[in-house]
Amino acid sequence: MRFNLSSFVPHLAALGIFIVVSIFYFTPQFSGKVIEQGDVMGYRGMSQELRAYKDATGEEALWTNSMFGGMPAYQINTVSSGNYVKKLERVVRMFIKPPAGQFIAAMVCFYVLMVLLGVNSWLSIIGAIAFGFATNNLVLFEAGHETKLRTISYLPLVASGMLLAFRKRYLLGGILFGIGLGMDLAANHVQMTYYFFLTVLIWGVAELISNIKNKTLPHFGKAAAVLIVGGLLALGSAASNLWVTYEYAEDTMRGEPILEQEASAAPASSSEVNGLDWDYAMQWSNNTLDVFSGFIPGVVGGGSAQPTTSDSPYGQALRRLGAGQGKTFDAPLYWGGLPFTSGPIYFGAIMVLFFLVGLFLVEGPVKWWLALGTLFTILLSLGNNLEGFNHFIFDTFPLYNKFRTPNSVLSVTSLLIPILAILGLNEIFSGKADKAKAIRALAIGGGISAAIALFFAIVGPGMFDFVNPRDAQQFGQADPQVIQTLMTGLADTRADLMRSDSLRSLILVALAAGLVYFYIQDKLKLTPVLIGLGVLTIFDLFGVGMRYLNQDDFKRPTSISQYFAPRAVDQQILQDKDPHYRVFDATVNTFNSAQSSYHHKMIGGYHAAKLQRFQDLIDRHITRGNQGVLDILNTKYFIIPGPEGQPTVQQNPGALGNAWLVDSIVVVPNANVEIDGLEYLPLERAAVVHQEFDSYVNTLKPTGQGAVRLTEYRPDRLTYESNAAQEELAVFSEIWYGPDKGWQAYIDGEPVEHIRVDYALRGLKIPEGVHEIVFEFAPRKYFLGKTISTISSLALILALIAFIVWTIKNQAPALATEPATKPATKPKSKKK
Repeated sequence: MRFNLSSFVPHLAALGIFIVVSIFYFTPQFSGKVIEQGDVMGYRGMSQELRAYKDATGEEALWTNSMFGGMPAYQINTVSSGNYVKKLERVVRMFIKPPAGQFIAAMVCFYVLMVLLGVNSWLSIIGAIAFGFATNNLVLFEAGHETKLRTISYLPLVASGMLLAFRKRYLLGGILFGIGLGMDLAANHVQMTYYFFLTVLIWGVAELISNIKNKTLPHFGKAAAVLIVGGLLALGSAASNLWVTYEYAEDTMRGEPILEQEASAAPASSSEVNGLDWDYAMQWSNNTLDVFSGFIPGVVGGGSAQPTTSDSPYGQALRRLGAGQGKTFDAPLYWGGLPFTSGPIYFGAIMVLFFLVGLFLVEGPVKWWLALGTLFTILLSLGNNLEGFNHFIFDTFPLYNKFRTPNSVLSVTSLLIPILAILGLNEIFSGKADKAKAIRALAIGGGISAAIALFFAIVGPGMFDFVNPRDAQQFGQADPQVIQTLMTGLADTRADLMRSDSLRSLILVALAAGLVYFYIQDKLKLTPVLIGLGVLTIFDLFGVGMRYLNQDDFKRPTSISQYFAPRAVDQQILQDKDPHYRVFDATVNTFNSAQSSYHHKMIGGYHAAKLQRFQDLIDRHITRGNQGVLDILNTKYFIIPGPEGQPTVQQNPGALGNAWLVDSIVVVPNANVEIDGLEYLPLERAAVVHQEFDSYVNTLKPTGQGAVRLTEYRPDRLTYESNAAQEELAVFSEIWYGPDKGWQAYIDGEPVEHIRVDYALRGLKIPEGVHEIVFEFAPRKYFLGKTISTISSLALILALIAFIVWTIKNQAPALATEPATKPATKPKSKKK
């Protein structure tokens, strides 16, 4: 491949446009303002102990006690240890911090893919903006789902590597595939990567069929081989995270069942099924109308807090009832199939139009990947609303039952649709499609788009009831007449939004189709058409995106820091100098909020992957008020609502401390009896032990006499002193994670075995006399994985550098002599 110096001008222009567009959208970022993102705030709460420990010692802790009694920190703070591929993210972001930098990265990656597909550079810019500023990406960032956004951003690079390999650029294809996938995995949202590769299977099959037909199977084999090598290096670069995360997942709600399910009963929890329970996994399932949000953003109300005006029917209803509202305010307009949503997964009306056009103009395996991949992901997004199909996928595909929120698969669709849309346009602008075929495709695509828009603009407002089953929760126990007034105003506002957004999409489709039609008919030149499509695309996506993320959402960091300012109850508890106790906060959403974890070691918290055994304690004991279980978890303080609703501290005199000795051992035959035993046994004196550990305890004759006290606390290293007159069994108020997954017990520096007791805690035989006991978390797989990550990521980076150097060295003489790329030509008229 040879380059001409002038060929770099469009690429530099593209980069400049991406930077300008991102800076324009995220202007407040450059004045020091930030966005209050829900998930990021959650991260700050759950990671505070880890960050404070690193600031104090310079070391990474691999375990945190700030949530759910304790859990590995793999998915919190140590997700990229040893992985140097992650360093490339800053280069792709042009060294600009998110959000602007991340949207630049998404556009750059998409642009690279389109140029490699042979698309006009200026048209590629339009596609890159459409992909980067898809409404879903803005909603994801506003909600704080940054790992998901980063993962989606780098998917075009993965596709670019595959494209090059299948087009016989084996070496570069393998390297780019490895780099792209390495960055994608480093972003750490495996669910999105998994969904993407489900669609890639379609591409692979299409390429295989094409190579069989063309009798070029050796080429397919070479392409597959380099992609496998690149993929293995990418997996290796993420080994420090993926290996231990895979191991950890088996002990979470997504892992193998622990409790046995009664044959006649439905699963009571994820502990009784392999992976996630079907109903839990499918909670965020689209219904049929939700799918149309990709074309008409407000067809089912947009978001659960959708901006509307005081002049809307709902605003007028509120005014009639005496409720004051600003000129614009957020209203619960969403009425689709999801429990709630921040905003629609809107692909853009113009992109949907040209996606349909592309279906009739583009040929080859890539077209089948994009078309069938889009259909497949839409069907997956329906979840339990297409139960037969999705239950088959859920039960059959490896790892699929580890994931929830099926509607999130449309994040992958938001990549596939603009690719085919731009390829379709490129067929027209490059002259590959003859005039008659181009007009026919445009007429079909435009006709389908216009028909959908007209249906929802004219028929829809009178066809649907615009009622959400959760509407009643919005108004509490208000007077029935008041509720009826509000419900009527809400339904009318939803109908108006469906109508207005449908007409909006119709107008955009008509304008975009008109531009392309006049180009085909030689009425317009290419440059004004491209400018027109670019302006319309920006107007389309920015207009919808700013409903959910705009400059008003940016705030000064000082205002956000107040979220974690210690309350009076926090300050009161923090006066306790005991290094390790736990707190139960009943004034927040206890098991779905990490706010209190910022200050305390919590019984609750928030994390998408809780340990299954702790979830079982929550389901079967804690939420049912079993005080004994809270005592063995060393729950020293409760934060409860006071007389006037203000949080109040209540100390628990029954908390058993960091460790205690028992005088009896109850050996049980299975996990169900083990967890049930926590309900009726005196846990301060008796330990419940599963029969798998019978040989460890069968010679013990415990008296419960003696003491064990904590002398030094670190998140992943706990030091105790024991004193006993004979061999005893000590129970520690620490969460069991094992065996052989990192926690090692030592007595006087010598490694010793420990067991699980009381279903989720640790037990240890302590010898007679005074001894030092240490529990240390040092998982061998993590450190081995970190070494693999370092080697693999450096191999990928060095391969990329070597290829660039070799290319420059061997092709530099051609830079000044290669002719410029020929301009695009008109679609050719069909010969008679």
